Amino acid sequence: MTKQHPIQRLTKRAQFLRVRAGSRAGTTSVVVEALRRAPGGPIGVGLTATKKIGGAVVRNRARRRLREAARRLLPELGVAGVDYVLVARQSTPGADWAALLDDLGNALIRLRPQLEQGEGPSPAPARARKSRTEST
Repeated sequence: MTKQHPIQRLTKRAQFLRVRAGSRAGTTSVVVEALRRAPGGPIGVGLTATKKIGGAVVRNRARRRLREAARRLLPELGVAGVDYVLVARQSTPGADWAALLDDLGNALIRLRPQLEQGEGPSPAPARARKSRTEST
């Protein structure tokens, strides 16, 4: 039996943006972004679904499904002190439940080695924006 870790929600936009700079693993029905916050702390989880996947009803269904999948899998497969953001894909609302759990589990397992070592791909440098006065 693996150790269960407490879970806390990410609620602020800044938290989501910070996690975006970390590691990422995508599957058919979900993209998981993760970033180490503090070793041994609680697991942070945030959920997001864009308008690309549908209207409010569809987005809410996708988030509810991801919330329940995270509740089941993160305590065992998540790394303590890591924040995760689960991004719904178009197939998330209608995906078979077992397939959704498998996809999320596989993504968490793929991210685990990088997060346990405290390593991960270095964040991409910010792109320089052209000012409107610059000519091309």
